[in-house]
This record gives sequence, structure tokens and C-alpha cells, in this order.
Amino acid sequence: MKKEFCDRLRALRGGESQTAFALKIGTKQTTYSAWETGAREPDLTTLCAIAEKTGTSPNELLGFAPMPKPLHPPDRAADLKREIEAILRKY
Repeated sequence: MKKEFCDRLRALRGGESQTAFALKIGTKQTTYSAWETGAREPDLTTLCAIAEKTGTSPNELLGFAPMPKPLHPPDRAADLKREIEAILRKY
């Protein structure tokens, strides 16, 4: 299970740096690196926070359910910009 969690976490990060991804999920890069290498594991509360901040579920992170594609949550700012532009074009 530990190896699978590491792999899922790494896949969720994608091409983003460990530092940037760690900031996104609210932890230090050194802590995140330890999770990704399997040296440490997050506690349940932290696991739930990671899932919430990345648009997945704890079950997906632990390998009990397939992870959705794409692994990264949608870029909400870009979505909002497109919606605003569409509204402005109407008026």
C-alpha cells in the first residue's frame, strides 16, 4: 500500500516541482518529499486535506478507487476567466 500511495502522490503532482506542490497542499517540501519517497506517511487529517486540495478522495490516494483523469484539479481561474469573457461577449 505504501508504494502505491507514493506513486499516486507523484502522479498527482505531475510535472509540478515538489516545492510548488507542497505549498499548494499546505506542507513543507521536505515533508512532502518524505511522503513521496515512502519514508513517512501523512496522518488521516492531512490525507483528507491533500485529497480536498487536489480534487481527489482519500480512497483514491490510498488506491481503493481509481483516480480521475486528469490528475490535476481544473484551473479554476482560467475557467472563471472564460466564463466572464463569454458573458461580456453577450453584452
